[in-house]
Amino acid sequence: MKKIFNKVFGRPILEPVFTTIVSILILEYIIFPGLTIENTLLNIGSAIVGIFLTIFILSYVDGKIREKFEKKEEDWGGLTNEELIGDDEIPNLKSKEKENGKI
Repeated sequence: MKKIFNKVFGRPILEPVFTTIVSILILEYIIFPGLTIENTLLNIGSAIVGIFLTIFILSYVDGKIREKFEKKEEDWGGLTNEELIGDDEIPNLKSKEKENGKI
């Protein structure tokens, strides 16, 4: 039971949920009301908060996507494409150009 609880309520699961909930609350209670008020200073402040929130959300999603791809690379044991294919199978264009006299 403890393993199931830790799996369901672990950090990798709760972090995106809390980020989404907090972002929606900031949008609903700070940014949208601030943009509809007749005070220009509050409009500008709400727009700035909205821009920062958008940048945060985009960078957070980008980080999560990069984590997914890094985990896929780790599945191959951390080897690069060149190491997986082998040096003899990768054509070396510079050595062929030297042989042909095109430097």
